[in-house]
Amino acid sequence: MTSNGFAYNPLESPVVVQNDLPVDLSGSVRDGTSHDGHEHRDQIKFCRFVTNTAKSSEKCVRPELAGPLVLQGYTRDTTSYAANEVTITQAKAQKDIPPEIENNRNYLTSPLGLKLSKVKVYNLNVANTAGKIEDGQAVAVYADGSDYCFYACNFTGYQDTVCANKGREIYAKSYISGAVDSVFGHVAMAWFESCDIESIGEGWLTANGNANSTIKSESVFNNAHVFGNGPTYLGRPWRPCACVVWQNSELGDAVNPEDWAAWDDSTSTADVYFKEFNNSGPGAATAPFSGQLDAAVAITDIRGDN
Repeated sequence: MTSNGFAYNPLESPVVVQNDLPVDLSGSVRDGTSHDGHEHRDQIKFCRFVTNTAKSSEKCVRPELAGPLVLQGYTRDTTSYAANEVTITQAKAQKDIPPEIENNRNYLTSPLGLKLSKVKVYNLNVANTAGKIEDGQAVAVYADGSDYCFYACNFTGYQDTVCANKGREIYAKSYISGAVDSVFGHVAMAWFESCDIESIGEGWLTANGNANSTIKSESVFNNAHVFGNGPTYLGRPWRPCACVVWQNSELGDAVNPEDWAAWDDSTSTADVYFKEFNNSGPGAATAPFSGQLDAAVAITDIRGDN
């Protein structure tokens, strides 16, 4: 990673960069002045949250910000989400969005909403605390651009915790909790590396929304650790051509032995691509409409060669 470009290894922790812009969670620059950090959106390369043990209930990233951008939360151990000390949080679900608003309803529930591209996020906790409620779609992070890397982050919610919606995305050594459709999205090529994924209630871990076989949309979970009080399924097809792979992962007893579920009794699973490879644990089985791969998916299949 550099301070003036976007070259990075997405599976490594961040390094110290120069000329970064330390801000608090309100966006104010912590340099002894009172100007707004968001006024620097044309030149920001590195945005370091320096407030210790902080919480913010304001939407963190504004749509007008331009990438590339790096968000770094305060921590004493950049290699793990366990030591993160900055939390961005709000309690907002679909039921809280006025009914006359028809577009971007999931995005509007998220405390960390990203529509810009080329973003790296390190050591941030992001929580949507709306909980289990009717009309409870309540996103923690919504990634709707391209070229994202989330490293050692902690994402918590109940329904629709992580929206990997568009473009190339990598989530590494992070924690994701939820019950209903914890990871979902439409047209993202998303790779989840060495993540801890906790089921906090009955539901499904993924809901891929690939609607057309010509669209590139796939979520791959590699070296994941799945646990919790479930019961849960690895996924269900939100759209007819849903594409999800779990490989080299430890699937705890919270996972239903069939692993996968249909969306409902009337929706066809003929074009669904649900696959597994080399998983272990009591939850490592398969549903009739899924299958086992002969080899693992490579990360370059998802993020490309660059």
